[in-house]
Amino acid sequence: MRKLSALVVFLVAAAVLVSVSVARSRAQADHPKKIFHLYINDGEFELADGKKTYIVSYVAFNDRFEEAPPGAALPAPKIPAPTIRVKVGDEVNVVLHHSGHHHLDPQSSFGSVTHTIHFHGMDLVQLYDGVPGVPNADIPDKLLAGVPVGESFTYKFVPQFEGTFLYHCHVDTSTHAMLGMYGTLIVDGKEPNTIYGKHFDREYTLMFSEMDTEHNDAIHDVGDYDMSKWKTNYYLLNGRIFTADLKNPLSTIADPNSLIKAKEGETVLLRMVVMGFDHTFAIHPHAYHMQVVGTDGRPLDSPYWKDTLPIVSGERYDVLVPIHGKKDAVCMGCGLGKGLSIMHDHNLRAETSAGKYPRGPLTVFAVE
Repeated sequence: MRKLSALVVFLVAAAVLVSVSVARSRAQADHPKKIFHLYINDGEFELADGKKTYIVSYVAFNDRFEEAPPGAALPAPKIPAPTIRVKVGDEVNVVLHHSGHHHLDPQSSFGSVTHTIHFHGMDLVQLYDGVPGVPNADIPDKLLAGVPVGESFTYKFVPQFEGTFLYHCHVDTSTHAMLGMYGTLIVDGKEPNTIYGKHFDREYTLMFSEMDTEHNDAIHDVGDYDMSKWKTNYYLLNGRIFTADLKNPLSTIADPNSLIKAKEGETVLLRMVVMGFDHTFAIHPHAYHMQVVGTDGRPLDSPYWKDTLPIVSGERYDVLVPIHGKKDAVCMGCGLGKGLSIMHDHNLRAETSAGKYPRGPLTVFAVE
């Protein structure tokens, strides 16, 4: 009887181990490890009015964020940096490679600076928070001040909440981030085409930001700038400004990520993200109201409606825009149905760039 009992215990234990192993395998299959390789790169950046300035940003070698082969040429930097997209529960690894600054003036002192990634809005332990200079037994001494040229570091986390997040450099943040070192991190929930349980048909990520090209050019030339002299001269949407020349390939409305296309009866999700120095963006669509359903990576218990939404640096708002058709209109002049309507920053300073109007983070709803 004792031998039989021992055998039964053994078989039960084995069954439990097999069950746990199968559950683990299923969990790993549902939430595989997601690896993203990001590289530092710098270069010249052109705006729609012809202005060219120096920027630094994160780049991906290809659309799959794969590791670049040794000696491979990296893509030119863009604003914003590539969007990282994962799901709740994914095991995320982001590998930062500091590949150096290759387009500086020889006199610039910026060539040897370190960089990090701070995943803004993610609740992470200090090791992976991207803030340099905080002693930690798990961080090599050479990385305490950030990732130096020629080195790499892997950030690891498992997202617990769906929503819209932000990532940026946290070394001398006012300088490094404002040079262009920022991008969006999107965490999806379980169901496709939903956010916080609410359905949408299309989505757009709209990154609003600022630029002082004199700051950028000073970093390129000498490596330093008195930030008390900062004066924004470009207000950007996804790294672009609007121009009245509708055929300008660098204008906001020539960008498929910024021109908001929809059809009557659809609901559009706008993920609004701001990375700025001191400007408060006040985003206003002319033909529609926006239902704010979440902010800073959390759903709102009581969504609310806005036609002008103030957003400051670091904030993210998830808003749903119902595209009503003319059959739903209550008046003949409501501007509903097929056609074009604009959305812009109603803090009117940002209706200009380089001192000229209308240039700034202006885009269009194009309803088919």
